[in-house]
Amino acid sequence: MSPTRPRAAATALRRPARRAFYRSRALRGLVAAARWPKLQRDLPDLAHLTLFKEAVTGSVQRDEALLLHSVVRVIRPRTIVEIGFLRGHSAFNFLRALDRDGRLYSFDIDPACAERARELLGHDPRFVFRTRSQDALTRIDIDGRLADFVFLDASHDLALNQATFERLLPMMEPDAILAIHDTGTVPRELVPTQHWWLSNSEGWLGDQREVLPSERAFVNWLLEQHPEFSQVHFHSRRTLRLGLTLVQRSAPLARPEGYDRGS
Repeated sequence: MSPTRPRAAATALRRPARRAFYRSRALRGLVAAARWPKLQRDLPDLAHLTLFKEAVTGSVQRDEALLLHSVVRVIRPRTIVEIGFLRGHSAFNFLRALDRDGRLYSFDIDPACAERARELLGHDPRFVFRTRSQDALTRIDIDGRLADFVFLDASHDLALNQATFERLLPMMEPDAILAIHDTGTVPRELVPTQHWWLSNSEGWLGDQREVLPSERAFVNWLLEQHPEFSQVHFHSRRTLRLGLTLVQRSAPLARPEGYDRGS
C-alpha cells in the first residue's frame, strides 16, 4: 500500500472532525476538557469574569473586563496603576492577568474601599492599596516605579481628571497606556425603559446618550492639549457599551539603522 494512502485517509477523517469543532460548542467544550490537564498552567484564569455583568451602568462590563484582561496579558506590564477601587472587581481582574513579578497600585478616597481591599486582596503580595486623592498622586505612592498601564475610573470630574493627568505624566513610562472608562454613548433604544436618562434632555447627541459627559470632555481635552498622545475608542452603537478609550504617546517604531522606510 502506498504510504500516501494512510495520510490521505487520516486527512479525510480530520476534515469532518474539524468542521464539527468549529460548529459545535459542546464539542469544543469536550476538547477543552480533554486538553485542560496539559494546558492549565498556560491558559489564563477567567473564572473571575462571572463577577461581572454585561448590562450594567457605572461598573466595568464583562466584555470590557475581558478586553482589559487581554491587554494586560498581551503587553505584560510591570506596574499597573488603578484609580478608583469601588468593589475591587477591576483590581481582581488586573491581578488575574498580571505576571507574578508585577505590581498593582490601587487608589481610592473611600475608607470602605481600604477595608474591602484588605479583606479581598490583602493576601496578594502584588497588590498595594492606598487611600489617596487622584489629583495628589506622586511617584512615591508607587514606590518610585513608573507605570506601564493606568486605569482611570474614579471621580468622573473634568477638572480632577485634568489635574490627575498632569500628575500622571512623570509617573508613566514613555509608552505607557492610559485606559479611561465611561467614554461611550448608548443608543436610545438600548437605554432601560425606566432609566432617568429618558426623562432628561441633557447629554443627548441625537439618539445617543453620553455615558459620562465629563469623561468624554476629558478625552477631548487630552486631544486638544496633548496632541502627542493618540486615542483609540472602544465604543459601540449596536449594544449597551459604557465605553473605553485607550491613550498612548505617539512615536515611530524603531527601525535598524540604514533601513529604508519601506524595507
